[in-house]
Amino acid sequence: MVQVIDRMEDAGGAECIKFRVYRSPRDPNRTLANWQHGVSEHGMASIGTSQLGVPVEIEFQRVVNEAARYGIPFVWVDDPEGCFRPLSGLR
Repeated sequence: MVQVIDRMEDAGGAECIKFRVYRSPRDPNRTLANWQHGVSEHGMASIGTSQLGVPVEIEFQRVVNEAARYGIPFVWVDDPEGCFRPLSGLR
């Protein structure tokens, strides 16, 4: 199970994926996010990453799925402006 955390320190040194939330520079009423996760499969690097312009809610579900798929125990939501609050059921 993936835990969603508000501070990187809450991971206690365990691996986590940083999910950075920010306001769109073109439309401050629109919230976006980015993340990137690299994994090694059979000696080859594979990168999971956010897509540009996709709503934050969809990217959040994608990052949680990525973490679960690769056994990453934490997703760190870096959201200094408080633009996005993940579903409490995943916290």
